[in-house]
Amino acid sequence: MTSTTGDMTSADALSDILAVAAQNARHGCDIAFAATQIIAKRVELGVTASFDPLRADHVEFAQMVPEKVEAFSAAGMAIVKQSGQAIQQMTRFASDEVMMTARATMEMTVCSGPASLVEAQARFAYAWFDRVALNFITMGSLALSTQAAAMAPIQQTVFANAERLGR
Repeated sequence: MTSTTGDMTSADALSDILAVAAQNARHGCDIAFAATQIIAKRVELGVTASFDPLRADHVEFAQMVPEKVEAFSAAGMAIVKQSGQAIQQMTRFASDEVMMTARATMEMTVCSGPASLVEAQARFAYAWFDRVALNFITMGSLALSTQAAAMAPIQQTVFANAERLGR
């Protein structure tokens, strides 16, 4: 599919989506790797604390839950913000389709005969499939950008933990 809308082809848009998806996957792998190191270090701290509770790293244990709450709250807020953008885009798609349907209806009412009517219907059907494909790509892009926005505060927290615990 290489239809064009504005300056971007659907192939370009799909390429951009795949790049964002690959970046999100890399970030997910980075988070998983760092989280594994954090868990190992905290298990070590927990085992040490069970043998000598007075010398446990109470500061580290005290910040574990608040930092997770903060990171996941920020991720949730990112999702809420991005959801608003998705709703606006879907509303735009719907209103555009209403306008296109009205335009198609008007054009078809002035067709001079069956052949021109079929030609008009085919033209509008082709244009509809083109828009659906581009809308699908746009919504996929919004979903991936939402994922990236939600992962960012989690990634920051995980990397900060890994750096702090790597001492």
